[in-house]
Amino acid sequence: MRAGVWVLALSLFGCGEDGGGVGSGTGGTSSGGATSGGGAAGDGGTFPGGSGGGAGAGGSAGAGTGGTSSGGTSSGGTSSGGTSSGGGSGGGAGSSSFTPDGCFKWSEQVALQSAVNSHACVEVQAGTYTLAAGVVMPAGHTLRGVSAAQAVLKADQAKWKFGCCDSMISEDQSGNAETNPFKVQKLTLDGAGVATYNVCCRGYLVEGSVLRRSRCSAIGAAGKGVTAKNNQMLESAQPTSVPGKGTISCATGGFGGVAEGAAIYSEAKSDDFGTVIDGNVIKQSFGPALDVNGAWGGVFKNNVVSENTAWAAVSLYGASNWVIENNQINHPANQPPQPYHPYCATGPAGGHSAGIFLCQDTDANNLVVNGNKIVGNKSASFYGILSVGADELKPYFAPRNNTFQNNDVFGSSYGCADDFKPGQWMTDANVWTGNNCAGTANTGPGYF
Repeated sequence: MRAGVWVLALSLFGCGEDGGGVGSGTGGTSSGGATSGGGAAGDGGTFPGGSGGGAGAGGSAGAGTGGTSSGGTSSGGTSSGGTSSGGGSGGGAGSSSFTPDGCFKWSEQVALQSAVNSHACVEVQAGTYTLAAGVVMPAGHTLRGVSAAQAVLKADQAKWKFGCCDSMISEDQSGNAETNPFKVQKLTLDGAGVATYNVCCRGYLVEGSVLRRSRCSAIGAAGKGVTAKNNQMLESAQPTSVPGKGTISCATGGFGGVAEGAAIYSEAKSDDFGTVIDGNVIKQSFGPALDVNGAWGGVFKNNVVSENTAWAAVSLYGASNWVIENNQINHPANQPPQPYHPYCATGPAGGHSAGIFLCQDTDANNLVVNGNKIVGNKSASFYGILSVGADELKPYFAPRNNTFQNNDVFGSSYGCADDFKPGQWMTDANVWTGNNCAGTANTGPGYF
């Protein structure tokens, strides 16, 4: 929640090369005649999904005994005229280079960027592989591991040129990633303290993966189409000693001195991204688990959140229409209050950290905090739930029209606090029902 200090980039990388050749297999069908987008034949059928389903316009299907293509021509086939000017590979399910479901088995035989350009699905084999720079994923393509425990991609501390918004994995902006997301599955991404994000910034699904040691955040959401399910997000933004570079943190690289990162960071100006964060374990971040700065319309549910630092585990600033539901949140009670928005830095018992935190100190750029649903959470910190604003300036500069229902704040020093008193401004009161704010069932917040 940094309001103009930390900005997610909308343009991260140049577009990946579009140079996919068609794959080969013993069942190839073309001996020289070009096809117009036809499926490339292999031992077990055509390659499934996205551009990897066959040759692009002008491509020809090569026949051979196991050749694969990383950039255009078929390296093991016998076709007499076949090259591909577009599209991914069409590897066969019977080839030793592909899994039974047609995913290219990658183990550094080609550059990973070339592999994801050429194949609609790439499976990282067991091992730890270092990346000198981020990988740009074409829309709809999949990068997966044999398992998150076995397949590890790690940023190279010596070679990584981190800056504002670099990411280990990001979308190819020449495609329509927001409506055709790329996928990261069953993979460990280790940012080694230098990669700003593990995955960013729009149009992706990351699931069943371990995202750790990013310089700032495990994931960033700067647009629509972001879903993170059943991952572990660990040690985000922890200051890291890097040989030859000293101690690296989220403040390094032009972030204006902002030391805190967040496991999940999303920034906008009241844009409705619809981000979904579901079923993750989020722990040991140097900063909040979720830090939302003006992005609207997300879902954060079924997550287990613990051992993070800074002013809150879940922080909503200028964020409306979020659903925060059924999370288990245990945030240290001894952390300092919100450092970037002075009017949100204190509650009825002073300035302390919160499990769930809502803040509004302006209505410029529609940075209002309305219509959020905080439901069924277990939230323990100094404040279990703190909803605070700048109503000293204007009575409606505070979170309002939000619903707080059936939350358990047992273990907090101060259960629930609301800076918007009933009747303070027209009929916009927050609704509190079924919570145990005062330590017993169905008790409401303290107003201040």
